[in-house]
Amino acid sequence: MEIQKSLIQINESKKKRVFILKLIIYLMLFLGARFIPDIQQYLSEYSSLNSIHRAILFLLGGNILISLARIFTARIYLRKSIDEKVHGNFLLGIAWISNILNSVVFVIALMLAFDIRPLEFLTSLTIVAAAIAILTKDYVNNIINGLIIMFTDQFSLGDTIKIGENTGVIEDITLLNVVIKKDDGYKTIIPNNLILGVQVTNLSRLDHKKIDFQMELPYHLKFNLGEIEEILSRDFEIRIKKKEVTNIKVELVAIQKEVYSIKISLESSLTNEDEIKSELHQYLLNLLNEN
Repeated sequence: MEIQKSLIQINESKKKRVFILKLIIYLMLFLGARFIPDIQQYLSEYSSLNSIHRAILFLLGGNILISLARIFTARIYLRKSIDEKVHGNFLLGIAWISNILNSVVFVIALMLAFDIRPLEFLTSLTIVAAAIAILTKDYVNNIINGLIIMFTDQFSLGDTIKIGENTGVIEDITLLNVVIKKDDGYKTIIPNNLILGVQVTNLSRLDHKKIDFQMELPYHLKFNLGEIEEILSRDFEIRIKKKEVTNIKVELVAIQKEVYSIKISLESSLTNEDEIKSELHQYLLNLLNEN
């Protein structure tokens, strides 16, 4: 989905204010423990409180560094985007990476609060961690594929895509799946592994869309395929000059007992698709009425 830069900048401004608030709280806790004797004495007397204080500092410090990196990355991306509209996939990707890193920082801070040394704890769980990695292999692959989708511009939020029999608008992209909303209102959740493993057509990125129309004609109407194609080219002359209509073709599909079938196909611009389809139907009706 193409997003207005102004909306992104407003959202980034809100996040900057939250970042400043977290920085102020961190400095108050850090400087208070370093330069205020009463706080130093209080922390030294209560070891559990000191552990919690250290965990909070680690949590805030890690979160501040991650937020700072995300803010600078978003700013560089917005400056490089020359157009007024930008794709939200990149910003979505760095937001998810920030969430993953913040989760890791939170787990480590939780360990520090209970006086658990993270490195020793992880070392003791090496075998368990290997088993967990094997069991969650599909989830890890989905997460990696989700990040790949987010950092590519093949399709984005708000694009209409076709995956197999499913066609709909991309409503959300997560680390595990892509959520598309169909025309009937139903939502379909498709795993990221499947997205990168099958053919996906991005209907929103097409310059032209093919229109096919098949009709049956009785034998007593003597039509020449080239003549019909020439008539349609003349009828669509203005749109052809504007490149709103291209590749007009008339083909014989089948010969039956009393009728023969022909197929008329052309490519129309997406913005004028409905108008061009209506005009095609009317031109064909006029052609039949004249004969």
